[in-house]
Amino acid sequence: MAEFQCYACNTKVKTGEKFTFTKKGSVHFDCFISQRRKEVIPEKQEMLRTYSILLDSELQHLISILSIQAVPDDAKETVRVKYKDVEKACGETTRLISEL
Repeated sequence: MAEFQCYACNTKVKTGEKFTFTKKGSVHFDCFISQRRKEVIPEKQEMLRTYSILLDSELQHLISILSIQAVPDDAKETVRVKYKDVEKACGETTRLISEL
């Protein structure tokens, strides 16, 4: 499993945990949202809340896909493509949160 360092709390981030990547590097989901809550102006807090719910759901979906144990050979490519699609969605939502 891949390991990364969370730039916000300076602890290890492991595959299987909720985390994302920003321009600064890897960051736990909770660290990222907590940090953004402090930085985002009050008028955009509701948008941050909405985007954070979306990102949380997308990250949970990634973890669920990773937990699939036995994938038949003829389904591996489909699972890989679906994982990449959700991973891309996470990146887009992370970008939206970063731009608030």
